[in-house]
Amino acid sequence: MGYRIIGIFLSCFPIIFWGCGTMDLFPQYEKIACIGTSITDGYVLPVEQTYPYQLQNLVDSGDKVLNYGVGGTTLLKKGDSPYWSAEKYQFALQWKPTVVVIEFGTNDSKKQNWQYKSDFKSDYMAMIQSFRSLSSSPKVFICIPPPAFSKNFDVDSAVVRKEIIPLVYEIAKEANAPVIDLYDLMLPKSSEFIDGIHPTAAGAATIAKEVHKIISVE
Repeated sequence: MGYRIIGIFLSCFPIIFWGCGTMDLFPQYEKIACIGTSITDGYVLPVEQTYPYQLQNLVDSGDKVLNYGVGGTTLLKKGDSPYWSAEKYQFALQWKPTVVVIEFGTNDSKKQNWQYKSDFKSDYMAMIQSFRSLSSSPKVFICIPPPAFSKNFDVDSAVVRKEIIPLVYEIAKEANAPVIDLYDLMLPKSSEFIDGIHPTAAGAATIAKEVHKIISVE
């Protein structure tokens, strides 16, 4: 009889631990990858003041946020510094995130890069797909780039506003990807930019709160 009871217990064991009770016993935490330019990386900011670091302080306990931003990079493959060639891009793929936040467009607006604007849409779709094809099947969010309040670093604010932003909305719609609108968010907050292009610690905090709000809802 003792052996029979043990046998019944063992046969039920997988049901207890691999059935409906598994998720309750072992919560599934998010792995959040922040992909983008120096706006993500945190130009001249200490690590703890960057938006991904501040986002880490806002997400649920157990969730992990990693900063894969690379200064000066473009979404365009033919740009002067394509993110596709960055080591951090490969690291981000290898990490297999469950949530991806993509921020590009500012550097793409530069004259030497925007000459390849006909490739922007296809390159952006390819970037989204490169993450969606991972075994972790991440939820991908697309950031509308923030406004450029100056022409520092040869950024063209008119190209960002009139050409890149409409394209990013179009891409998000076709890719069925939720949007995080950093343009309208930061438009009345020029004081939260160091040089008209890069957010201050306060600006990064504003972005982190918005990213957290959107990814928490979706």
